[in-house]
Amino acid sequence: MVQLFQNIVSALSVTPMCPRCKRVIPSDDINVANDIAFCRNCNLSHSLSALTSGTVVDENIDLSRPPSGVWFQRDGGGSVIGATHRSIGSAFGLLFLTLFWNGIVSVFVLLALASTLRHIGIPLPVWFPAPKGSDIPLGMTLFLWVFLTPFIAIGLAMLGAFLSCLAGKTEIRIQGGEGTVFTGAGPLGLRRRFSTSDVKAVRIEDKAWRNSDGNTQRKAQIIIDTNTKPVSLGSMFTEERRRFVAGALKKELIRA
Repeated sequence: MVQLFQNIVSALSVTPMCPRCKRVIPSDDINVANDIAFCRNCNLSHSLSALTSGTVVDENIDLSRPPSGVWFQRDGGGSVIGATHRSIGSAFGLLFLTLFWNGIVSVFVLLALASTLRHIGIPLPVWFPAPKGSDIPLGMTLFLWVFLTPFIAIGLAMLGAFLSCLAGKTEIRIQGGEGTVFTGAGPLGLRRRFSTSDVKAVRIEDKAWRNSDGNTQRKAQIIIDTNTKPVSLGSMFTEERRRFVAGALKKELIRA
């Protein structure tokens, strides 16, 4: 019942438009209860919620004209679709947070490291910036390392996100019945593989949730639905890059 109400609100607040012909779909051709918007011009049915939320994937894009930061290449062996994560604004914001967070954590890491070296009998180098009070008991030293582990992990994740905003990319290679998704910077990164014959759909998912402070957070990403498990990508793309990559993937993977 709640979902039905949300669909009604979305349909009333946003005019659904066919992603293929770009024409407005009249209210007579909209079925809110069944989440259907029918375009008579194209003789196609669309998901009403996808049209009103802006998550519909348009496969009728011009692959020869990708937006800035996106590339599409096709040869006899397959095709490559990719986009950069580069965002100067996000990079500057992450740089500030990374330096602030890791600056605080580094003080405690140096304290734990200095205490650890003393306990194992290794003299501290002259250049080592040991904080005052680093001569602490062994039990407290071990507890400090355990306590710092999640904070160190968060700091490293922030650093990784900053580097991704500078030189990161996501690239999908489709070749020989197999798709490979690479996410990383340069040759370093994560590779995930899937069978192209298992692909059922390509969609854009836009999720909203509330964090512990009650603030609304959103995350948009491309989902490749397969018979085994979905493959997600593109959460660091700009909206324009995400739409093009999703459309190109749907065009290459979903055959009529």
